[in-house]
This record gives sequence, C-alpha cells and structure tokens, in this order.
Amino acid sequence: MKRSLVAGLAAALLTATGAAAAEPLRIAAISPKAGPCAALGAASPAGEKAYYDHLAKRLGTVVQRCPVASAAEAATALAAGKLDLAVLDRAAFAPVSGTARAILTLRPQGGLNRIVIVLAVPATSPARSLVDLRGKTLVLGGATPAALAVPRQAMADRGATTGFFGQERVEADGEAAAAVLRAGQAQAMALHAAAWQRLCPKVAVKKAKPCTDLRVLARIRPQASQAIVVRQDMPLDTRYRLIGIHMPLHLENATAFAWASAWSPKAAEFEPTEAQALVATP
Repeated sequence: MKRSLVAGLAAALLTATGAAAAEPLRIAAISPKAGPCAALGAASPAGEKAYYDHLAKRLGTVVQRCPVASAAEAATALAAGKLDLAVLDRAAFAPVSGTARAILTLRPQGGLNRIVIVLAVPATSPARSLVDLRGKTLVLGGATPAALAVPRQAMADRGATTGFFGQERVEADGEAAAAVLRAGQAQAMALHAAAWQRLCPKVAVKKAKPCTDLRVLARIRPQASQAIVVRQDMPLDTRYRLIGIHMPLHLENATAFAWASAWSPKAAEFEPTEAQALVATP
C-alpha cells in the first residue's frame, strides 16, 4: 500500500513537472514590427540563437521570441500575462511595478555590484527618513568606491544630491565614522553592508548587544537603470532557475552572453537583484 502510494505520488510529480516544462518561455524582443510569439527563424542572428538554445536546454522547454514595438509595450504585455520576460528601463517598469519584478541586472566591466548601503542615525534621532536629514552632517566610513561612491550614488538616486547635506565627513573606516556619529559631530552615517556588519554583528561576541545606541534609517542600493523583469506570478522554480542560468552565462556561453547583455555596453556579468531595483524606494 505504502509503495503504491509513493509510486503514485512520484508519477504525479513527474506529470506535473512535465506539464510545467511544456509551457514556453516567452521573451520580449523590441522590433519595428510587432507580432505573435514564435520560435526563432532560421535566419536569426547567431547570438540570439545561442541564447535561446541555451535557455531551452537548461529549462527543458520551448523558448519563443515575442516582437514588441517598445519597452513600454513589453511591460504592458508582461503585466497582461502575454509574455514572461523582458528587459525594461525605469520608465517602462513604473506602471507594472505591482505585477512584475526585476530579477537580474548587469555589472559593468570594472564596476561594482549594487551593494546594500545602511543609513544609520542615533537611536534618539527624530529623523524617520532620508528627507529628514536635509542640511545635517553625514559621515561616511572610507574613501574606497564601495565606501564613498556607492553610498553617494544610492542617496543621490533618492534626491540627496550635492548640497543636500549641510556637511559631509569622510573617515578612515566604519569604526571611525561611528565614533564621529556617537560624539554628536554628525547626525547620520552611511556604510556599505559589510562595514555595517563588522561594526554591528548580528551575533555579538560579548553578552552586550552591539549598536543598541544606533538605529537603521534605511537600507538602500543605487537604482538600476535597466533590468531583466519577469511576471510577479512566475513560478518560483522557474524564476530561480533563470537567475541561476544567467549568472554564469559569461563563462559558459560567451556568444549567448554577448547577445543577452547587449542592452548594457561593456557588461561583465549578470547579477541577481531585488524586485524593485528599478524604483528608488526611500
């Protein structure tokens, strides 16, 4: 009885997996002439064919090209469930941000990942958002790109451009920056996630909890300009597999990578990203 039940469940799982695999992956392609989704033709460019073949092989399903006139039309079709994947910019993504999500961005050659920046204030600070820090003194923990350029960009994307802060101090590292903040010589501090983790580890070595005198005001990243976007209701398995297929693409299939990354010049590799990467959340 138990064996037959296990066999029945296994057969059902295989059937369900086969049904899922039979669903085509429909990719938006910006084209002067829009049209229905279809398999690539024999005259398709080598790079496009390499990319579609790579996806089809790894996913075990048919991959179709869906011609659309613009990124905005791709977003509309994505939200309507007429296709599954598209490269969108900020403007095209905005109207569908509730029904679609970003999954991948591209890191440029020699560029940094879109790392998380922690914006912190004293626990007693009345500030509740970045806007509340206008005219205040900000301290940063280092002069490296990750410690200086990335935090500045992340905040500038949210309106804190040059002149927003009354003063900006750059200290040697996160510990020195925290000392300035705790001494009342600054009202806010911006550190990249690794520096914050060193300063305020989640698991304290000592019994006392670290950084109880500080409060995280926001965790932000530089805003992406473009991203690979999928339907919000795409099965988790498919979404995660797409991410896993794209991340090593530059190493496994250079021809496919060159085609898939053509929307971002001098791209180095795909990197996974947060759902709202194209939105400058506060």
